[in-house]
Amino acid sequence: MSKESSSLRKNISRFIIVIGALGIGLRLLVKGLIDVEKLAIFLVIVIIAVVIDSIWFKLIFAFAGIAFFLLNFTNYDLSKFQSATTSVGALVIVLFGIFVMLGGMRKRK
Repeated sequence: MSKESSSLRKNISRFIIVIGALGIGLRLLVKGLIDVEKLAIFLVIVIIAVVIDSIWFKLIFAFAGIAFFLLNFTNYDLSKFQSATTSVGALVIVLFGIFVMLGGMRKRK
C-alpha cells in the first residue's frame, strides 16, 4: 500500500512540475521574452527532466524558479534583473555555505 501512495505522490509532483513550467513558459511568452519555438523546446526539456527525476534537474529548476521570481519582481526590466541577480546569487551562496557549515551535507546513519 505504501508503494502505491509513494508512486501516486511522485506522479502528482511530476504533474505539478510540468504544469508550473507551462505556466512560467506562457508568462514569458506573453511578456515577449521567448517565442513559441523556445517555449516548445523548454517544455520538452522539462518533460524529459521530469521523467529522468534527477536531483541535478531539480536543482536547475530551482535556480530557474529563482530567476523567474526575480524577473517578475523587477517587472521584466533586464537591467534591474541583472543587478538583482548579483545580490540574490550572493545570498544563495552564503545560505548554502551556512547549510554546509551546519552539517547539512553529512550523511545520516
